[in-house]
Amino acid sequence: MQVILEKGLYSQLAVMFEYPQENIVGVTRGCIKMLEDAPEYPPQAKEEVEKFLEKIEGMSLDDLQGIFSYTCEMNADTTLELGYFLYEGFKRTNNLVNLKVMYKDQDFPFDEIAQGELPDRLPIVLRFLDFVEDEKLKKDFRESFAVMGIDKLKKNFEKKPDNPYGNLINAVLFVVETDVKGV
Repeated sequence: MQVILEKGLYSQLAVMFEYPQENIVGVTRGCIKMLEDAPEYPPQAKEEVEKFLEKIEGMSLDDLQGIFSYTCEMNADTTLELGYFLYEGFKRTNNLVNLKVMYKDQDFPFDEIAQGELPDRLPIVLRFLDFVEDEKLKKDFRESFAVMGIDKLKKNFEKKPDNPYGNLINAVLFVVETDVKGV
């Protein structure tokens, strides 16, 4: 996917939750720098991204791609589709439809960004949060969907302490929760 709409923190985090490319270490370093320059976020957010970097720096791209695929694509407990953790059956379907409608109402280029992925996938949600300008909508979406889904995902990653993506989930949760409290 590797589409960055804006250069905001949420978009940087989104790139790190996409299929790893050659630039993953540079993107991660850029995210650490953004967190250093953003004192509103707790230092734990930056520390978690640094832990992710430590775990992946000596790893081959093939190995990281394998970990990503197994973790985020093939494992229901750690899928990046946040709605999976919050809704079942028709409620999940309705949520997916509602997300697409919300994206369209906000002129978010969902089709270009998603490239076939579901609208509740974490990188898409993060890019939307970077894109949307309506602060009330952003706050409501963070509270009613993003925080709850990311928190459930975080709990599942606690069973996999060596997985580098668990550190990124922790960092994202610190950032999103901080923004919920700050708005």
